[in-house]
Amino acid sequence: MIRIIGITLLLIMSILTGSWAAQGLKARLDDLRAVRHMLEAIRLMIRYEALEVTEIADRLSDNNEVSRLKFIGAVGELSREDVEKGEMSFCEAWDKAVSENHGSLTDADISVISRAGNILGTCDCEGQLSAMALLCNEADKLIEEAKEQYLAKGKLYRALGAVAGALLAVIAI
Repeated sequence: MIRIIGITLLLIMSILTGSWAAQGLKARLDDLRAVRHMLEAIRLMIRYEALEVTEIADRLSDNNEVSRLKFIGAVGELSREDVEKGEMSFCEAWDKAVSENHGSLTDADISVISRAGNILGTCDCEGQLSAMALLCNEADKLIEEAKEQYLAKGKLYRALGAVAGALLAVIAI
């Protein structure tokens, strides 16, 4: 009886491990979609409202679709605390928030986000708009790559979890 329970637990744990790995790929895809939405929101704020960088950070913190990105809240806090007091530039605050709160994003994803923060407030509106358009295109490519990875590797991870569990169950018997 205990052996059957142990085998069942091994099988369940293996399946859950495969699902957890697949969920990590899905989280990256969702985060990249939120990054793309963030870049578009920034572009619209620059074009139609000409907001300051600290105001942009505050608006992003209030945006429900973007607030899933952990670094957005940190940018808002740092911009209110350190940037407005002159203790840190906005670019430094952005980079610090991104490096400490990047979640499931890869180095290539973080590079796009960091460049967005380094562009904000450093050139005229047209320069910022064209740079944001380029970053949006790059984010679209990253989204497609992440989607392909999720579709291919997600199935693989789930299947490997189930097969590994079945193999462990057979070995344990």
